[in-house]
Amino acid sequence: MTDPQVPAHLEYVFEMRVEFRPERCMFGPLPGGGHQGYTPCSGGTIYGPRLSGKVVPDSGADYAKVRGDGTIIINSHYLLEADDGTKIYINNNGYLVPAKPGEGRLDHGTPQPAYFCFSPTFIVPEGTHDWMSKTLIIGTGSRRSNPDHSIFTYYAVKHTI
Repeated sequence: MTDPQVPAHLEYVFEMRVEFRPERCMFGPLPGGGHQGYTPCSGGTIYGPRLSGKVVPDSGADYAKVRGDGTIIINSHYLLEADDGTKIYINNNGYLVPAKPGEGRLDHGTPQPAYFCFSPTFIVPEGTHDWMSKTLIIGTGSRRSNPDHSIFTYYAVKHTI
């Protein structure tokens, strides 16, 4: 059996630095196990070849469910504002799997998860940025501390056939 050719490639489109408030809430256990978390964002910046701007301060949060096995189900919502003033709603959904003790790599002095990937959806007005609501985009994340923030890197899936 031969490997099929992958009919797509990824195009880097932008990164987003999301800063978090120190107030966090975790409650549970939930029916069926796990806990629910809430971490509000205080703002952030967006930079890259296809989008730049800011994360609107206090416009969203991470609503993460922590399963019994430690896997975090990501469900984050933010309001973005492009440099041209366009408002963009983003909802990230994915998974963060913590690294096992002694196995995680460090990034800027912060231990990183073993897996931190998501797929965002966007609500965007018609115009310059509506490509975001017509393109499959995937993302990867990394955690930082001092101050508490995450870096999200986004890629458009480009069809090559």
